[in-house]
Amino acid sequence: MKSKYDKLQLGLILGILAPVLTMVIIYFAKFTNYHFSELIDFLVKKKVFTKIVSLCVIPNLALFFFFLNKYLYKSARGVLLATILFAIFVFVTKFVL
Repeated sequence: MKSKYDKLQLGLILGILAPVLTMVIIYFAKFTNYHFSELIDFLVKKKVFTKIVSLCVIPNLALFFFFLNKYLYKSARGVLLATILFAIFVFVTKFVL
């Protein structure tokens, strides 16, 4: 039986939103005294920006296994694709910034 939730686009969108929401939660939990652009500059100067972005991708692991357990393999592929895109972003920013 084909599920309406078994779509690559759904996994990709959720795989991108989860790390962004995690970063927003970190911002509101720890860094409310900075504007968001100031926070990015601060993290880049301290050389921890790529580390924090890497940690923000951890919720994708839960999404990935959730989709696998529900046999939604195309959605799991989308989450994996989003994770790979974040890995490329981290790799590029680590050597450019």
